[in-house]
Parts: sequence; structure tokens; C-alpha cells
Amino acid sequence: MWHGLKVWKTNSRNESRECRKMKFHPYYNNSWALVIGINTYQFGSPLSYACNDAGAVAYILTSELDFPEENLFILKDDAATKQAIMDTYLGFYERAKNPDDRIFVFFAGHGLTFQGLHGPIGYLVPVDGKREKINSLIRWDDLTRNSELIPAKHILFIMDACYSGLALQRAIPPGSQRFISDLLQRLSRQVMTAGKADETVADGGGPEGKNSIFTGYLLEGLKSAASDANGILTANELMAYIYQKVGQDNRSKQTPHFGYFEGDGDFILRTPDQGHLNAQSPKEFLVVTPTQVPESITISTAFPSKPGFAERNGYGDPTSPNFGRNNWASRLGECRRKKDDFGFSKAFSWLSLIVEPVNNQYLSLDIAKMIEKLKNNLSKSDKPYERLVIPQRVMTTIDSVIRFEEISSSPGLWSWYIRVDKDGNIELSDSLNIFDEFQGVRHFRYVTLIGVIWQFMFFAKNLLFDAGYSAGVRFLVNLVGTRDTILSEFSTVNNEGGRHWITPFGRGFLFDGANLLKLTCSDPNLQMEYQFIVGNFREPESFEIVKDIATQFGLAYNHQSSPRCFNLDTEVFPWNQYSQYRR
Repeated sequence: MWHGLKVWKTNSRNESRECRKMKFHPYYNNSWALVIGINTYQFGSPLSYACNDAGAVAYILTSELDFPEENLFILKDDAATKQAIMDTYLGFYERAKNPDDRIFVFFAGHGLTFQGLHGPIGYLVPVDGKREKINSLIRWDDLTRNSELIPAKHILFIMDACYSGLALQRAIPPGSQRFISDLLQRLSRQVMTAGKADETVADGGGPEGKNSIFTGYLLEGLKSAASDANGILTANELMAYIYQKVGQDNRSKQTPHFGYFEGDGDFILRTPDQGHLNAQSPKEFLVVTPTQVPESITISTAFPSKPGFAERNGYGDPTSPNFGRNNWASRLGECRRKKDDFGFSKAFSWLSLIVEPVNNQYLSLDIAKMIEKLKNNLSKSDKPYERLVIPQRVMTTIDSVIRFEEISSSPGLWSWYIRVDKDGNIELSDSLNIFDEFQGVRHFRYVTLIGVIWQFMFFAKNLLFDAGYSAGVRFLVNLVGTRDTILSEFSTVNNEGGRHWITPFGRGFLFDGANLLKLTCSDPNLQMEYQFIVGNFREPESFEIVKDIATQFGLAYNHQSSPRCFNLDTEVFPWNQYSQYRR
């Protein structure tokens, strides 16, 4: 079973987002590195020492710092394309899935800075990057945002390039004494850059004449010159050493900066007898934290932050009485049944699923092409979780395509719809297939809920991947109008003993007010939030999310047992039962 997923979730029982806490150990499980050096650019001026810098860093990582050679990925010149760099970096999502892993990333090449509405934005230039084509560059945010999805507890970025826009912080006061075990058991995301946008980063001039000034002193520090009296070398100590040496070198016209963009642990590079790599007998040491020198950024407040797709459509606050009630959702209808009659009205309760790209990877969907793709679905897979049925009717706006099903007996009311906009935001909203009112009892269909959620994730993944997007997404599960509703439609598949869940409105269920009251939801709406990487999303990852969603629904409805959408005593989902209800 896959266990590396980092999940964010929000529901109305706990309105603040919180990361599922991980317990880190005082040692590293494994070490990984991505080393990049570019001398010969396809569209930019060449460099002389970047490839030497990359080779020297790679050598010392494996020869002295115990990074396994098979875990070292080197990209030089023609191999260092934007696609290759991002693929390799995002590949750590799969490779460095143990929370106790560490990742070292080194880049030697050109950097650029562009002025944005809120301040400077830094970019790295891959070998195929063009200054005038911004989507061919690697925005620094592409690395930092996706680092949230990599389970490894420590990531260190060393950038021998000049650019600005680093939103860094001083996480640990200078002079603080910290235990090595404490630093190893805390998350950290640290970075050092060789210089700012308005500075010239020297290509050459290193102490031994074979590297840049910045990398020359980096190599000295890695070889132990930056270690303290006990032989300890941390990222903070290394970066403080480089900062001092580069700043004092009379050939230098650059000012390195370093600090944290997340966490307050510290990347450990060297300890006596490499005890930080030994799970059996990790040794304890006390280290003093040097002063960090983060880049000072003036952030403009003239323009407010732009809300995300979910927030713009009303799915920001699940405690709000207007949660999710927008112009599109107002078209949904729900069924109200009595013994001998039924009718339709505007929906008060429904399911809304939203996927938003969270990365600055260039993405612009062709709405005209989306019409046909949505009609035929993207996947021809025989796997049930990849076979979401698509509504047949279609309409478009200037920036989106909507496919919907209208309730035949109630013109103007929709049973459900899928909406995709040109920025890659995807929404599925469904009431009629998900929700029902029977003899005054309002209920959501549990098996159908989970089946639709599972299929939608793969539908969104396939659509975005087909459009060239492979980075991170934000996935929101919204259940609107849940107060005083119940869950119905449990799995009816028998276990080995011939037993199955007793489901509301089914045979054997005690249908009285007191029994129903125990199963009602007390929250007005439910919301859960998750993140996953499109390019690495497979069945094991999806099951971890589905299982968590199913559990959260069960808890919200006071089901103090395993999720009843799975077969009794198993974690098997009843796809055959689901397909009978929702074709």
C-alpha cells in the first residue's frame, strides 16, 4: 500500500487546514540529489564553468557525503531541458517517499528576474529556455510549491545563479543552540542563491581556478572547511561559510542570500562517523546556528491576492450559509419522493468536486477542443475508476465549456454538470444522482458519492495530463446542505460469513426517528481538501485519498465503524453496485 501522500484536509468540524502530522526520526533513511550544470545554451550566452561546477558537486556528494550513486541525477547541457529538470525533480515525489529522506538540489547556470505585480519573480533558465518566452523558463515557485508534495523532510537548494524574488525567512535566531536530533526531526526547506538580479555572478574565479567563485567556496565548505569543532556540517553552517567567503573575496561582485521558505529543521551534511545516517545508534550533538541572510523583498500591496477558483465560486467557507451557492449550482435540481408521488425542485443539497492547478507550469486549454474531448472522455481504460460517464449536452462561455444533463420532466433544472475553464480548473457538481429526499428524510448516497469522487480524480488527472500539465493540483470535496441529512446506500456485498451492511431504506433497517437521528450530520456543509501531483497519480495514491474521504464522511454522520461504502470487513469498493446506480 502506498503511504507517501501528504494530505491537506478541511472540514466543518475543523475549519483550519492542518497537515497530517508525520513523526520524523533523528536520522536519514536515504539521500537523493539532482545536480544541474549548463554551459552551452540553445538561445543564450554560454558559460565556461557550470558543467565543471556540477561535476565537482556530484563527486563530493557521493565520495565524501555518502549520497548513493544510484540516487544521484546529473543533467548537463543538452540534457538539462525544462521538461527533464521538472520531470526529475517531481520524480522525487515517488522516489523520496520516506519522510526521513533528504534531497540536495544544485543548479549552475543562468537566472533571470521579472517584475511582477507584487514584486520580483525569479526564474532559472534551462538549456532550452528563451528570455522572451517566459513559459520556457522555470519559475522558482515551480520548485517551492511542489516541495510541499515531496514527503522527504529536508530539501536543500543551492543555486549558482543570479535572480531575485526569494521569499525567505530567518527560521532560527542566530546563536541558538540546537540538538542535531531536534534539527533532524523537524521539516526544512532551505535555499541559497549566488547573487541578486542586479549583480553579476562570476563564471570562474574559484579558489582552485576550476569553478565559479560561489561553487569554489561551496566545495571547500562541503569538504569540511565549514564544519564546526565537532566535525558537524549543517546547511546553515555551510551557507554562512559561503556567504562570508564570497563577500570577502575581492574578485566578487555578488552577495549570496540564504534562509528558509518552510520549516525550522536543518539539512545535515556531515557528522562524526556519519551518525546522522545510522538508524541504530544516531549520535547527539549540540550546534550553534549562524546568522541567516535572506533576501529582503519589498512586496507591493496595491493589488489584493486573487482568490482561487473554488473561492470565486463560493466554496471558501463551509460554515457560511451561502456556501457553494453560485449561478451554476442554482441550475441543479433535486428529487423529493413520497409514497405515491415525486417531484423536482431547485437543489438545496449537492456534491461539488473541484480540481485547481496550483503550479505556475504554463497551461491554457483550448475550449473548442475540450468540447470533443469531454464528449468522448479521455480514458479508454477498462479500470472502473477511470470510466466516468460524461454528460451529453454542451454549452460554452468565453472561457469555459460545460457539459450537463437536464432533468427531462423539469426543463431548466439540471441533474449534474462538468465545467472546465481555460486555466485548467475543473468542477463536477451533482445533485440528482447523489441526493434524494424520501418521505421527508434527506439523504446522500454513500456508494455513489465515493464512486463519483474516485472517477472524477482520474478524469481530471487525465484531462490535465493530456493538456501537458504534470504538476500539483488542489482537490476539494464539497458536500453542500448536509445538516440533518443521513447517508444511505451502503455496500450490499456479502462478506465471507454471508453478512453485509444494513442500509437505510433497505431490508432489516429499523426506520424510526430515534435511529435516524443518531445518523444525521450536524454540520451545515462538509469540505475536505487534498493535493496530488498529476504526473505521478496512480491507483494506490487515489485509494489513500478515497479511503480518507470515506472515513471523514462516516465520522461526520456518526458512523463509528469502518466506512460502509466498502464491502463489510474489507477495503474493497463495490464497483458493480455503483455501476447499477450510476450508468
